[in-house]
Amino acid sequence: MRNLIMRIREVDLRFLLTIAFSVALSLLYSQNNDSFDSLSKELIQTNDEKARANILIALSAEVEGNRPENALTYAMSAHEIAVNHHLDKENILSLVRLGNCYMRLSNYREALINADQALELATKLNLKDEIAKSRTILALIYYELGNYEQSAKLDFENLAYYEQVKNQKQIGVVLGNIGIDFISQNNYEKGLEYLKKSFDIAVETNDFRGMSYQYNNIASLYADYFKDYSIALRYFKEALKINKKLDDKQQHGIYLMNIGNCLSKLDENDSVLWYFQSATRIFKGLNNTYLLSKCQSQISSYYLKTNDLHLSILHADTALQIGQKYNYHENIKAAAELLHKINLIKNDTIKAYRYAIIEDEEEDSLVILLNQKEVYKLEFQYSYEKSDKIKQIARQKKENLMVVIIISLISGLVIILLIFSRYRIKAKSVAIEKRSIEKELEFKNKELTINLLSLIKKNEMLSEISNKMVEIGKDAKKDETKDAINKISRELRNSSDDKMMKEFSLRFQEIHSGFYETLLHNYPELTQNELKLCAFLRLNMSTKDISELTGQRFLTIDQARFRLRKKLGITNSETNLVTFLSQI
Repeated sequence: MRNLIMRIREVDLRFLLTIAFSVALSLLYSQNNDSFDSLSKELIQTNDEKARANILIALSAEVEGNRPENALTYAMSAHEIAVNHHLDKENILSLVRLGNCYMRLSNYREALINADQALELATKLNLKDEIAKSRTILALIYYELGNYEQSAKLDFENLAYYEQVKNQKQIGVVLGNIGIDFISQNNYEKGLEYLKKSFDIAVETNDFRGMSYQYNNIASLYADYFKDYSIALRYFKEALKINKKLDDKQQHGIYLMNIGNCLSKLDENDSVLWYFQSATRIFKGLNNTYLLSKCQSQISSYYLKTNDLHLSILHADTALQIGQKYNYHENIKAAAELLHKINLIKNDTIKAYRYAIIEDEEEDSLVILLNQKEVYKLEFQYSYEKSDKIKQIARQKKENLMVVIIISLISGLVIILLIFSRYRIKAKSVAIEKRSIEKELEFKNKELTINLLSLIKKNEMLSEISNKMVEIGKDAKKDETKDAINKISRELRNSSDDKMMKEFSLRFQEIHSGFYETLLHNYPELTQNELKLCAFLRLNMSTKDISELTGQRFLTIDQARFRLRKKLGITNSETNLVTFLSQI
């Protein structure tokens, strides 16, 4: 009888799977009645959907061992609530739980589908812890199907994550699982190395459960593969001692059974029966039929070894009945094999033949199950490769799309830079042209101003001459002479004014073309004198300059400016008239 080795997968959900090396079977998780009753009461009392989903997930884990169908129902209900109320985290955890339940029921197809969905959703939402939990159940499914390489790959991915987040406890758990992956591939030395690493971390983190599990695993390795039962016995007893602090009855029974098996190998038969009977009492109290059936077979083997055939038959028959009731194929085969041997010893060939038939039938059932696992393994390998190929194609398409987008962005950026560069060159050219025009305009304005000043001087000279002639006319004796002088004075004055204004208008139009047209278009009621005033102001001429040029008084010019503001619609006293006209 092989010792039981602990492969821990989900500490947070308190899910424990125990694996026998010979057939990689699942050990039933015993139901804690107090815990079940407490959870059931909470489920009835709460109306919060998130709380209900989490309670149902916990209930599923609680009853999975003895009632896997009920566990599946709880998990389905939790998943339904999570989906209907958009509870992402609970959705993922319920999918993980469904994967566990389907695996328990040997429905590996559904187990893998749900585990894959959990991983996909967790990855999409970038929920790191849930990604790790999803990988955990996937690793366990592949382990159960004998795909140890894929199981180890997922375990190593989890190890990398837990090292990144520095979760020492989970690092220890994953190291233990990796150790079992190596052992399952017959790499016992490497497996032992990882089990010891897991144990050391359990000691560092004060994780008593982890310590007891790895003591048991190391002991099983020494017993089953190195055949060193003395070392194995020492480790088993250490596991039992630590477990007493945890008060975990199921594990206590497992350790007692493993110690009894180890003592039997060492032929220390005095205490073997006590360990097996103690384990039996625990499994009966927990109503763990699977372990009870297994323990009964071990007790039967002990009595067969001590030639007590009556008691050997009694316990083997009990193991057989339990196995047949719950369809535990391996336990049925082991019990039938014992009964076959016992009846051969008793020379009861008819009964021996009957049990041999049962043994062969169960052997066939186990072969069918094994073949079914192989078929599932091949099918899943095909599905995995197909899915991986589809993902690779999708990833390649995505990468190609990203390349196209990047190239498009780069091309767009280059085009924008070219356009911007062209715009800058054009803007620079326009700026240069504008500065050139402004300089030319400034030059012409200066030229016009100089001309105006020259005209003003000429006008002043003519006015002075005209005034002197008026004075001379006053001194003239004859009226004809006076009239002639006055007439010449007036003509001289009028002629100079007209010539000056014509020359000013001509020069102003050359420099500020369109100024008069724009003014007349926007303000058609403006008079010729007002247009001239606008031109003077456009040149930023002061009232004094305008007065000297036109001969008008300051007051007259100020009044003209007031009327002009009114016609131009400038009601705001803060608006400067010169500035306003300079913008036209």
